Amino acid sequence: MRVLAMAIFFLTAFGVMGVLSEHFRGDAGLVLRLMMDAMLCFVAVLVHELGHAAVARQLGADIRAIVVLPFAFNTKRRELRLKWRAGMGDLGGYVSYTLDRIDARRKHMMIAAAGPIANLLLALVAGTGAALVGTDTLGGALLGALALLSAGMGIANLVPFTGSDGHHILEGFRAGARNKPVR
Repeated sequence: MRVLAMAIFFLTAFGVMGVLSEHFRGDAGLVLRLMMDAMLCFVAVLVHELGHAAVARQLGADIRAIVVLPFAFNTKRRELRLKWRAGMGDLGGYVSYTLDRIDARRKHMMIAAAGPIANLLLALVAGTGAALVGTDTLGGALLGALALLSAGMGIANLVPFTGSDGHHILEGFRAGARNKPVR
């Protein structure tokens, strides 16, 4: 399943390169497209992780760190530092938090769903902006690329592989089904 999620993400990233190709041509254009793609990936991952953090905070979690590679923000010390690796299953970032045990399964599922939902909302907003501005302009092309990338990222994160948001959501449903009384 991890391969499927990575394939979705990489196909989306290559699609972004195509969207930007009209505005950045030639060898220098390739470098600029790669830089724009990396910047848009960073924005999409940041929105994704902030979605997790916002819902976690709303549900009473104690947030320790928000990581969007290559940056890690320690919320306790209010310290930003460089971090070059994520944990297992964390491709671009993560939110480290603790949650009380009361109704934790449901809360973990809601927090896991918040990242992909944030990506899909960003895709909707950016796509609407691209349609209003027009993709023939650089601003519209960047918004269209961000919409494509964010939608792909949101969908890829829903694929259930170990460590993914989809995995956390699926495991929450499975645990809930195991804990229901048989009638």
